[in-house]
Order: sequence, then C-alpha cells, then structure tokens
Amino acid sequence: MNLLRYTLLPLLATALAPSQPAPPNNPSSVPNQPEALVRSFYEQVVARHPHDIPAGADMKILGPYLSTALLHRIDLAKACSIDWDRHDPEPHLKAENASSYGLFTGEGEQAEPGAFRIERIQSENDGSTRVYVNLTLKPPKRPYTWPVAAVVLREDGRYVIDDVIYINDNTYDKPEEKPADRRLSEYLSAGCNGPHWIGYSLPNQPEALVRSLYQQVVTRRPVGIPWGADWKIFAPYLSKTLLHRIDLAIACGDDWDRQDQRRMLMKDQVIEKSPLAWLELGLFSGGDDEDELRAFQVEKTEPEKDGSFRADVTLTWGWPPEKPWISHVAAIVVRENGRPVVDDVIYLKDNDMDVEYRLSKALSAGCDGPHWVGYDSQRNGQKPEHK
Repeated sequence: MNLLRYTLLPLLATALAPSQPAPPNNPSSVPNQPEALVRSFYEQVVARHPHDIPAGADMKILGPYLSTALLHRIDLAKACSIDWDRHDPEPHLKAENASSYGLFTGEGEQAEPGAFRIERIQSENDGSTRVYVNLTLKPPKRPYTWPVAAVVLREDGRYVIDDVIYINDNTYDKPEEKPADRRLSEYLSAGCNGPHWIGYSLPNQPEALVRSLYQQVVTRRPVGIPWGADWKIFAPYLSKTLLHRIDLAIACGDDWDRQDQRRMLMKDQVIEKSPLAWLELGLFSGGDDEDELRAFQVEKTEPEKDGSFRADVTLTWGWPPEKPWISHVAAIVVRENGRPVVDDVIYLKDNDMDVEYRLSKALSAGCDGPHWVGYDSQRNGQKPEHK
C-alpha cells in the first residue's frame, strides 16, 4: 500500500494573540475588513478555546462575527444535538466526544491553539474571501501547526464569517487521492436532518446495518478513532461496550501524551512517534492506508452461539491502473436497546494481516484501562502488523 505520510510541521514563529482580547459589544464593533475580522475572531478563539457548539458567554462573544446562515446552522445543530440525547441510551458517551471538538479549529481538546498567524487572503469567484490561518498548539505541548481557512462574505453592509474550512495538508503519494477539505458546516449537519437526529434511523437487521456501516467507511475512509463529523456519523453504529472501549483508548492516548511531554522535557525536546495501535489504523478495515479502500461486499451473515451475529465483509483496495488487492474482516453485531449495533471487528488473517486481530485489542493495546503502560504481549496484546 502507498502509505499516507503525515508531516509534523516545525514550531513556527507566530504572532501571539493577546491573552485578554476585548470582546465585541455588538456587531458594529466587529472589524469591517476580512483580515482584521478573522484576526479579531481568532484572538477570541485562542483566548477562550471554545469546544463543540458555542453557548452562553462564548456565543455572546463569537456570535457577532458569524453570518446569519452560519448562526442558523448552529441553531439547527443545537436542536439536533438535543434530539440525539433524547434517543441516545448513553448520552454521556456522545457528550464526552462532541464536547472536545473545536468547531473553529477542526481539532480536539488536545489541540487547543496558543497562537495563530494570518498566512494569506484569497478572493473567490463567488464573491467570498478566504482568510488562511495557521494555528499552533499552546506550550508546553509538542510543536505542531495546522491550517484552517475562514470563509468571509459581506452581509448587511458588513463582513462576517460564513464557514471554516479544515485544510488537509497531509502529503499523499498520489495527489489525486487527496480527499476534499472538510468544513464546519459539514460537521454541524452531520447525522442530522435539520433539527432532527437521523443517526439512529439505521437498519434494524444485522446484515443491513453492516452494509450501511461499510458504505460510510468506503465513502469517508476514517483513520484512527472517528472524530469531528466522522464521530457523529459512526458513533450510532457502535455498541455501548465498544464506545466505552473508545473512551478508554482516548484516555490512554492522553496519558501517553502526558508521559511523552515529560520525556520531551527530560530529553531536550526529542519528539517520539506515538505507539498507539489505533492511531493510523482503519478501525473498521484493519488497514493502514484508507485512501486505497474503494469497495466492499458483505459475503454472509450468520448467528453465533452467544446470540450475536457475524457478518463477513470483503474489502477491495487499490485504484486503476494498479492491480486491486483484497482483505477480509468480520463485523460482530449484537442487539442493544432493541436495535443492532457493532460490538467488535475481527481483522482476518489473509494477504494483508499476519495474524487474526480484533478492533477491541487494537484499542486496548499498551493500555491498562485509561493508563498507558506499554506493550505487554501477555496482558495487552501486540500492535497489529501488516505484511
């Protein structure tokens, strides 16, 4: 497989945002030029670190910067989130993951920016303006910079932010395989039909559920634990047990990061590559290069003695003119609260996997619950290896 190469950008000299920027009192006090507007806005983002849908004081401060359309999308997303909680048997699991997401940064709570820099401004054919921003982690975390672009347009005689583009700046072996950049507007509407949550309107038969899941996998090709819009799409397919394993895996990753920060201080800023088994793994495919995943076929679904169902899935990888290759997984489906959900995925031993392995093992490898303890083949299993 052609491996997706992730580039850790060096810590750049950035223009630090003021620690206590004065919030706008009303829309008329917001700067009325695209660059000044976005600069003022990200001063507030860096100072306040808003997560998930803004509310309370955050919304009062950030709202005047936003377009009427974006504010309407936020209102619909709030209503959809309430509807999700109404249907969700474990709403705290959703809340823990959704609340860590930064709408205006496209990153989770572990990537709170401590600085930003306006890179460039670009006029678009539709009359909007894109203001490109580089965000940098706040110290003392590892040096990492990532880009976003605020989409600015004119509304009622003033400039407002209508969307935020989460720019994918990873390097691909084949540029044509690079996916389209995702957007704040996509995140807000993911899993929703206006104010209604449709994530739980999923098929009520195991095979149909698995087919629906892998349609999303092939379309979105998530790597690692789903987040952002992917989290809202995939979470409803998963059992409470699997969601809890994901929670523990995230906590264990945070613990590894804390330990690594201490190691960096002791080793004069030497950055170690994360050993987490799930970090660059396609959780539902077992692959390490989801950009090559292009098709699936549910071969058969059979009941197991414990009451679960096993759905065997064939995955096809590679794009013409290359010769495609095949791998196999088995989704384990259980019934929970009257509906089928995926409880685990088995990565079958075949031409891509050296040994049979499970998603549940990948999530817990190297961990003792929420604590990183390192790999121990007798207690935690080993990180999956690909041929």
